[in-house]
Amino acid sequence: MKALLSIPIAAALTCGTLTAGAAEPLKQQLVGTWSVISFVNENERTGKATKVFGSDPKGYFMFDAANHFSINLMRPGRPKFGRRDFPLPGESRAALEGIIVMFGDYKVNESEHSISLQIIGGSFPAWDNTNQKRFIAINGDELTYKNPTPASGGGTAVVTLKRAASASE
Repeated sequence: MKALLSIPIAAALTCGTLTAGAAEPLKQQLVGTWSVISFVNENERTGKATKVFGSDPKGYFMFDAANHFSINLMRPGRPKFGRRDFPLPGESRAALEGIIVMFGDYKVNESEHSISLQIIGGSFPAWDNTNQKRFIAINGDELTYKNPTPASGGGTAVVTLKRAASASE
């Protein structure tokens, strides 16, 4: 009788150990709001790393459980101008070059550690209605987000993000 009782207990303990040790799916880890820590263009050819959005970029990357995303990235210190509808040409250029904004839907590929972005729209019109792949790695509260497509100056764009604290924290 003791042997029969110990089998279900051993099975329950084993299942509990396996469940507790199993990694949380990548999508589940990704869902939430992430604060931008750095944006670097790593040029493998030259070995040079450029801080494209300065030393203290601002922004959030948001991924919800229903597969929607919003990315807002900004270089601090962009020139200010008073009339949004009528900036001078130099002001418009500096403002546009200092932001990346996009939104749409996403799908996670667990085995590749990648996400496919279906970009509906954003600050760079050539990306509207396109599909793009990014590679991601999550380690605790840090997310590394890589764009494998070479940047206009060459290299790979790498964004480091930290899980944003909730308003109640």
